Amino acid sequence: MIRALPLLLLASFPLGSAQHSTHDPAFEKVPFDQWLTERNLGPFHWTAGVPRVELSFHQRLLARIEIHVDGRDLQNRRADGQLVFLFQITDHDGIRYQNHGVVELSKLDENVKAATIGYSQRAFFRPGDYRLAVAILDTGTGEHGTREAQFRAPPAPREFLASAWRGLPTVEFLGKEDPPDDWFLPEVQGRIQWAAGVQTAARLNVILNITPHGTHSGDMAALLPTLKAITETGSSAITERVELLDLSRRRAAFDSTGTNPIDWPPLKDALGDSNTASIDVHSLSQRHEDARFFVGQIRAVLRASQAPCVLVVLTAPVSFESGEDLSPISTEALPACRVVYIRYRAQVIRDRPPDPAFGGHGRGGSRMGGPMSHARPVEEIDQLENTLKPLNPKVFDVDNPEEITKALMEIEKDLK
Repeated sequence: MIRALPLLLLASFPLGSAQHSTHDPAFEKVPFDQWLTERNLGPFHWTAGVPRVELSFHQRLLARIEIHVDGRDLQNRRADGQLVFLFQITDHDGIRYQNHGVVELSKLDENVKAATIGYSQRAFFRPGDYRLAVAILDTGTGEHGTREAQFRAPPAPREFLASAWRGLPTVEFLGKEDPPDDWFLPEVQGRIQWAAGVQTAARLNVILNITPHGTHSGDMAALLPTLKAITETGSSAITERVELLDLSRRRAAFDSTGTNPIDWPPLKDALGDSNTASIDVHSLSQRHEDARFFVGQIRAVLRASQAPCVLVVLTAPVSFESGEDLSPISTEALPACRVVYIRYRAQVIRDRPPDPAFGGHGRGGSRMGGPMSHARPVEEIDQLENTLKPLNPKVFDVDNPEEITKALMEIEKDLK
């Protein structure tokens, strides 16, 4: 059976931040509670549930409410009208959180009967037990059905995060946006407070390398939410400076001091400008100076700081062209600032021929979205780290959110 891509067909309509509950006006138009008592699936073959709740790079528990509808049930509904999904999540205190999504039935593919239509609604959760109730409604015929399921958001993997989550909403629905908005989630109101215990004045500098040839789009899907999480300290004693570096153009694409939360529109513009394919002739002619530019920017940021301070460098592995000056940074006239180097190594998979010793059969699928045969991860060379060696950086090689948590714990220690 062909699986239709969920978000090509369905739209999600996000709500605002949940303080004590979220009420969706769409629920006022239907007798939702009465439908639940009927325990009727309706004239649809469909499933609904929350397969898992996992830690995300935003350092919050993230889950997807997933719905799958047999396309054969929709073949004769391709006319005016909508297919509406109504979601209601009830926490252990009986508080309800609501949202909904809509499908324009007239826009369904004519061969929809050969597909399984999927819809997913993302949400952040606090740890706890929840009850999910979902209703499906054909507005043209009035036909409807409901499903209910129980699920659990696990406890924080570390007490460090349990403390950081204390001020978060219990449930916070997320909309579906295009990158980079979908990575940064600027509309989300809940903020972690991982350094709320820091009471002594300190400076936190965060530098994100957004160099196009050194950072793939997949890397930004991890690095951008990590940047946002790092700046959510929750401490008024910490002064923050955030800088985005485009090494290929040798420029600071974004530089902000003291703004909390980060001003998203100019940061987004900086990402867009640096992601363009064209690089001016002058930048190309001076490309052997990229590493020196990086070292110079690090020195400038540190010189503007006073101890105690912490410098966090977020980057994917960077390798330079031959002839690049890779001399380490000079520590002359620099304050004693702790340095944390977070290097995101995406789990890139490359195919290789089947190994006869294993029967010549491939197993599983690659994270890049296709079948693979005895795939192996590819480790990229990084030449950026050594330029900071005189600063004695603490290096974290990460490829998952749990490893980012460990880095945050170390940063908190350095700030105290």
